Amino acid sequence: MRRFLFTSLILALAAVVHTDWHFARPTHHRLSLGWNQHWLFAGLAFGLVGWVVARTWPADVWRRGIVIATIALVLAQVIEPMAEVALDLHRIGYPSEPGRWTAFFVCIAAGLPSYCLALWWCRPTRSGRASRSLAPAA
Repeated sequence: MRRFLFTSLILALAAVVHTDWHFARPTHHRLSLGWNQHWLFAGLAFGLVGWVVARTWPADVWRRGIVIATIALVLAQVIEPMAEVALDLHRIGYPSEPGRWTAFFVCIAAGLPSYCLALWWCRPTRSGRASRSLAPAA
């Protein structure tokens, strides 16, 4: 079950990066929003995935979290664009749009801190509560 969840989280995070690209790119493209605040979506979605990772693997949260994020980012920013060029343009290559990299770096600048904060803050302690509580200690 955890192997399926591991794979699902990789695919979900890769889908978040790809969806963020659709939110960010100019509206003259098909399926685009031209949304300047696309980083809000990235921060929220990365944080949600980080929360799931922290709650599922509390013992080795950082190792699992780094592996999930790395594979998802390679899948979303290297493999998917190359597949897009191969399927749409019928050639081997990589898209040469500078806007793609700009949107990706903005996505990462908002998403990775949110992801790391969720990994750190949301892992359970031995008593079962979240490790960092906003409520004062009783």
